[in-house]
Amino acid sequence: MKASKPTTVAAATQPAKTVMDDKTEKKPVGSSAGFFCYVGPSVVGLIRHGAIFMGDKKAALKAAAPAIEKIPQVKNLIVPAEELPTARLKVKTPGTSLYSIARRITGNR
Repeated sequence: MKASKPTTVAAATQPAKTVMDDKTEKKPVGSSAGFFCYVGPSVVGLIRHGAIFMGDKKAALKAAAPAIEKIPQVKNLIVPAEELPTARLKVKTPGTSLYSIARRITGNR
């Protein structure tokens, strides 16, 4: 019978490294690995509320180009994932810039 290799106590008591341990660095706002979301009202045939654009801001604006050409304010309502929770509230709060931009898009000034 072979003798088993002794293990050290330190190796046995250390927690296993998880995948999350490698992802401790924070991404900057608008990072290329994130996504962007349109928080404005749907415009038939152009863009839908909640549309998701993968990649960086440049890629998001390129994907939404047809809507931006017809309604330039659309680009102000495409927000990075990091700002999505607050932007969704601001677009519904009277007196905020996102609210007034969304109202202009719908035709309610």
